[in-house]
Amino acid sequence: MRVSAACLLVLAALTACPGAASAQPRQLPAPALVANDGLERALTQGRLTEAQYALERARSLFRLGAVRREFGDVERPGSRDATLILRDLALRLRELSGAERREAERLLARPDDTDGVPPGTGNGWTANESTLSPLCGADIGLDANVCVHWVDEIGDPDAPQPEDSDPANGIPDQVDATLAELETVWDKEIGELGYRAPQDDSDSANDGGGPELDVYLDDIGTPDVSLFGYCTTDDPAAEDPFVFAFSAYCVLDNDYIAPQFGVPPEEHGFLKVTAAHEFHHASQFAYDGVEDLWFMEGTATNMEETVYPTVNDNVFFLNLYSPLTRPASPLDRGGFGDSEYGSWIFWRFLEERLYRGDPNVIRRVWNRARAELPTDPDEYSLQAVARVLRNDGIHLADAFVRFAVANRLRNYADGNLYPRTPTDRTFRIGPAQRRTAWQARRMNHLTTRYFSFRPRSGVPRRARLGLNVEAHPRGGRARVIVFTKGGNRSVLTIRLDGQGDGHRRVPFGRNVRRVDLVLSNGSSRIRDCFSDFFEPFYSCFGVPKDDRRTYRFRAILRT
Repeated sequence: MRVSAACLLVLAALTACPGAASAQPRQLPAPALVANDGLERALTQGRLTEAQYALERARSLFRLGAVRREFGDVERPGSRDATLILRDLALRLRELSGAERREAERLLARPDDTDGVPPGTGNGWTANESTLSPLCGADIGLDANVCVHWVDEIGDPDAPQPEDSDPANGIPDQVDATLAELETVWDKEIGELGYRAPQDDSDSANDGGGPELDVYLDDIGTPDVSLFGYCTTDDPAAEDPFVFAFSAYCVLDNDYIAPQFGVPPEEHGFLKVTAAHEFHHASQFAYDGVEDLWFMEGTATNMEETVYPTVNDNVFFLNLYSPLTRPASPLDRGGFGDSEYGSWIFWRFLEERLYRGDPNVIRRVWNRARAELPTDPDEYSLQAVARVLRNDGIHLADAFVRFAVANRLRNYADGNLYPRTPTDRTFRIGPAQRRTAWQARRMNHLTTRYFSFRPRSGVPRRARLGLNVEAHPRGGRARVIVFTKGGNRSVLTIRLDGQGDGHRRVPFGRNVRRVDLVLSNGSSRIRDCFSDFFEPFYSCFGVPKDDRRTYRFRAILRT
């Protein structure tokens, strides 16, 4: 249900409109920045408006050469970045006019919207849709409300391979496989987990022939485009400043062949995880398509693991920029470096560790973020997480330090595949050097630092290590992990008082291999939402209240 234009006119006349009296126009998120390149500089220098930047960044998805000729060193967007780049353009469509608006509409058009569109403007087909297309779930007795569209002109690069292992079917195998995977995704995400189904697209000028979610097969893995897939919107509601939820359509590659994508980890592996990821974006659009970058991409990347746990393509992002490889970078960071994708490990922690295999916790967070109706909670990402945890009697700072420990121990089902967390510094403690000086580190919100202490030779069997910690009282937490030579690991809490100070003695004798100190700043306090649009972005584009807080510690050998 949406607030209609007529209803808004009534509101303007001060006449009550049921359920809409508290409607507020949305504030737009800053457009996703791909790199510190020519387009980003043109934006920050004022040579491009945000809407023009969004247009040029969307053009770079499909016509990178043309954009580089105009703006110089423009970075190619990542292979999974198209969804939010195109979302940013759709949200700003109303700010463009004339030739710029027409160009934006072409970029947002579906592949079969080729009438009058110059070749290469967007991602349009150059051949007519197959006479057998679309193939919809309902056509073959499936529950998924999805239709797959394709072309079949011989020699056309967008056409899937014609092989049909079911001669009676008459449909290319790739089309059958795509619909089958989308059925699996729908059953898991909508049927089992209870997420909102993508919205009816009947308001779009091209609805694909019905209200179903339309998925188009296209050759988007070419060197010139290099995309796995994307979902975007041509819903006119996306322009409406009072509407936060809207419909979607999706585009997936027509073959996922190895020369373009590499060898998949299993049959249809890239199709599987792309379908799970992008379909989740279509579902997110039905909650709030204007949510925070780390929230949208992190939960979509985690959904790959939830639906297809054996594929593990998302481990790539853990190695690139994640709380495992960059623990001193805030969890909710979005911007250069793909940190928003690497944040999926936090959602995996909630689902797999904190809630012991219950994936519904993430849906509950999305329910708190929901903004389809004026009466919906419409909480930003960190608000929604903190509220769900608090309702279950868990403080976010306590959950965050447990997350830090799980990362250090790689305590996940696939943990052996994950990178190890870096150690900030290692100290050697023994009879000749019994203590460290006070050590100080500045820590930002939702970050962690790890320190190791190793016993030197001559440490008595019953020796203990005394650890003093001075943390910030807002979100500061401390844990100790004791590793024995026999392979055992124990996690101990350093209890902090109201000032953030604490002390604990832990085993440090001959059977101890090392002791790790885990310091975390679990603060989620944000002020002035939509006031800070400089990279990196944080939750609600606000200013963290507890960044650059000083944390101090020292260690003393006790015998």
